[in-house]
Amino acid sequence: MSNKTDLTISVITPSYNQADFLPYCLDSVAMQNYAPIEHLVYDPGSTDSSRETALRYPHVTLLAESDRGQAEAVNKGFTRAKGDILAWINSDDCYADEAVFARVIARFNESDHPDIVYGKGIFTNEKDEYLRDAYIHTRSDLLFWLFQQGTGILQPATFIRREVFEKVGRINESLHYSMDYEYWIRCVKSKIQFVYQDDCYAKARYHIKNKTFGMRGESYREVCEMLLSQYGYVNHNWLRRYAEYRVQGFDGVLTHTGNHPSDTESIEVEYKKLLKAYNGGFDVRRYITEHKDERGWRDTQKEMDRLKISEGTPCHSIPLDQATEQGNVCYTVGPRRWAFRADWKKEQIVKTHMFLRERIAQRHTDTCVIVGNGPSLKQTDLSLLVGQDVIISNNAFLNPDLIRQAAFYTVVNYLVAEQSAPYINLLRGPCKILPYWLSYCLNEGDDTYFLDAVGYPEFSTDIFKNASWRHTVSFFNMHLAYGLGYKRVVLVGFDHSYTQQQGIKEGDVITQLEDDINHFDHSYFRGRKWQAADVDNMEKMYELAKNAYEQDGREIVNATVGGHLELFNRMSLKEALIGSP
Repeated sequence: MSNKTDLTISVITPSYNQADFLPYCLDSVAMQNYAPIEHLVYDPGSTDSSRETALRYPHVTLLAESDRGQAEAVNKGFTRAKGDILAWINSDDCYADEAVFARVIARFNESDHPDIVYGKGIFTNEKDEYLRDAYIHTRSDLLFWLFQQGTGILQPATFIRREVFEKVGRINESLHYSMDYEYWIRCVKSKIQFVYQDDCYAKARYHIKNKTFGMRGESYREVCEMLLSQYGYVNHNWLRRYAEYRVQGFDGVLTHTGNHPSDTESIEVEYKKLLKAYNGGFDVRRYITEHKDERGWRDTQKEMDRLKISEGTPCHSIPLDQATEQGNVCYTVGPRRWAFRADWKKEQIVKTHMFLRERIAQRHTDTCVIVGNGPSLKQTDLSLLVGQDVIISNNAFLNPDLIRQAAFYTVVNYLVAEQSAPYINLLRGPCKILPYWLSYCLNEGDDTYFLDAVGYPEFSTDIFKNASWRHTVSFFNMHLAYGLGYKRVVLVGFDHSYTQQQGIKEGDVITQLEDDINHFDHSYFRGRKWQAADVDNMEKMYELAKNAYEQDGREIVNATVGGHLELFNRMSLKEALIGSP
């Protein structure tokens, strides 16, 4: 990195509707006795007086332009900034005193020329009253291990050289709560030199409108998913804190003092569920085992052993060209082949068949709804689904209304199952109907039912023999609805259209870096991998289902708002549900 001594600082502040706190932030920059060369404030369209406030400060450059979230605003700022040192402070935070920048620059100018300088900080409430000291990792030489257990770096108390951004790259714009945490991990992996200073640099404000504090459940989920991606597992310390939050609603990180769980048993049960949900799949278990002698992984392995959840999945991987294996049932899933214990599979199929027969006997309506996840769902009156038998699939759990109304949840694509495994494992409410061969990444459970599912290009009228998933999970869902005896199947959210790269073919793996416009939620596949679709092949499967239904005096109707699927008769959702409870 550069050894330049006359270093300059650029400050970047993303801001949105923070007029109550923005002056504190801007004042704390303006009063620095080592003045920054610029303070870039990005505001995508505040409806309060934030923009007017920013314009009153001579040192501020207001960039009133749209963005897709905080991370993009910071990336814009880091890219535009001219300073040697980059500072990122949110509009509800502020620096501790007027000499922070001077002390930071002095540390950057020492002989070891660090890449990142970070210090201490405190948490305050909306009245700027002290809450507690921020927990900070003081051993910068152990950050790779320490980051597994907790963030330990306060973002407004952290300063980086411009070269760090140029080397490590942009902040991950698919993240909303943990983008800074993930960036520090990437920096450590890139051998960036961190230096800790025993010096208070910043005050971070926690209030009900604060994104991390106000949406802590979503924040925990994102952090755990990010850690799974970065480290190959989720450390037990994070999962313990998450369990406390899920059981009692408090946050041991943000509201530290006085949080003594009264219901230890309930927290322990939830903790075990989380450990299994995040670390229970074949690949994660194997990864933890391979690193069991290393810090972090070792302690988590001990916790899994203590709670008796270290037993392996009911399968193991085998070479792609191996046809059979004694005592096992072999099946190829995506790029890998698996051998599943035959006795385990038989036991699961018996359980599932018993469940299906019970549901057939208890069915109280002849109508069910299959939900596709197209963008038209945003124009669909989902309140009409209340009291209906609803089948959802894939990442439909992003919509809480769908979860509340669903009777059944399905997934058949291995990429969706692998990447969403923790969410699926923790999903409660709908019964999960899954191909047995996804058990390498999806856990068993009282509400989980594995069945035979081979992707033949044919419609099986006997769900106890097969439910084909060929080309789309919707074909699988049509099998499920038929097998359960529904006479009318109503489709919603079947837009039947995908925006994909030119020249791509079905099954090709796409890494979605931008917002996902093919589904009802822009985050649906953002930051994830998915397989290209072919609506022509999908429609061929739908036609097989249509013929099977009609030959048995049943029907499939399309109640999607708009879309391009014209194979089935169209009705409004309200009309299609007439006569249904």
